[in-house]
Amino acid sequence: MDAFQLQGTTLESLRRVDLPEPQPGPGEVRIRVAAASVNYRDYALATGRYQAELPRPFVPLSDGVGRIDALGAGVGGFALGERVIGHYTTAWLDGPFKSENHLSKLGGPLDGWLARKIVLPAAAIARVPDYLDDAAASTLPVSGLTAWSALRKLELAPGASVLVQGSGSVSLMALQLAAARGLDVIATTGDAAKAERLRALGARATIDYRATPDLAAAVRALTDGRGVDGIVDVVGGQQLLGLLGAAADNAHIALIGFLDSMQVAGNLIGPIMAHQLNLHGVSVGSLADLRAYLDELEARRIAPVVGERYGFDGGARAIAAMAGERALGKPVVLMD
Repeated sequence: MDAFQLQGTTLESLRRVDLPEPQPGPGEVRIRVAAASVNYRDYALATGRYQAELPRPFVPLSDGVGRIDALGAGVGGFALGERVIGHYTTAWLDGPFKSENHLSKLGGPLDGWLARKIVLPAAAIARVPDYLDDAAASTLPVSGLTAWSALRKLELAPGASVLVQGSGSVSLMALQLAAARGLDVIATTGDAAKAERLRALGARATIDYRATPDLAAAVRALTDGRGVDGIVDVVGGQQLLGLLGAAADNAHIALIGFLDSMQVAGNLIGPIMAHQLNLHGVSVGSLADLRAYLDELEARRIAPVVGERYGFDGGARAIAAMAGERALGKPVVLMD
């Protein structure tokens, strides 16, 4: 079977290989992959920036979509030919998160979607809304569900304000969901063309973070001086200290990403205590959450933004593309 394997902690260790075709065991399904998409986590794993201790080799990419082409013994409720996505954290089916669920993640440590076929537990898949094509459907399980879970943690009522950072896939879906729910969305970007697109997707205002030395002041100017009720932070690092100044009293902040760093040095506790801020660590959700997210997408007819498209031969280039400036939306690898 044609596949890519990440064999080390550098992009050069991503190799195209011929693997035995996987066979589904009891309770499992085999899926012929139609498309897979790239998250920043995939790039961070491929460059040793994140979880370098994970055993190698494994097939990368946590997100994908395809059609069931084989059923293991005892599988019910699904049929051959059905189009499905897999839940990223395959053991997290419902309820609160447990640390052991980290061991069940696709695209490291478990084999992911950058292969012609993948075998998954039937208990960890979900049907795809018919109105989404394969490229769009492949972007949903990680970044889309993370955005949905972040907004749930923020607990914002219609009319409340929320700040989203940049134009990555989590921020884009958070913007789209928030706008559809009637929230007042402010988005940051360093690109004028992307700012226009963000406003078209539902942002009331955009801030050029490259030309704005005091982001907190700019946010307060757009909110009559009070700050925002919620923040979706995908950058991490030192900029978090500045973000605290953009938060209203009692605001909720979803901590998701580490595009800058996982390290913060400075007065973090003071502003949190002074303004009674609420910080939430967010990483995807359960399978039950995924299905609720898909139901909301279908009800609101939200289509995720798809970025650059690559053929299977371009799988390594799709991952490498996460390193620099790129088009709006997640890179997608189309198998055929």
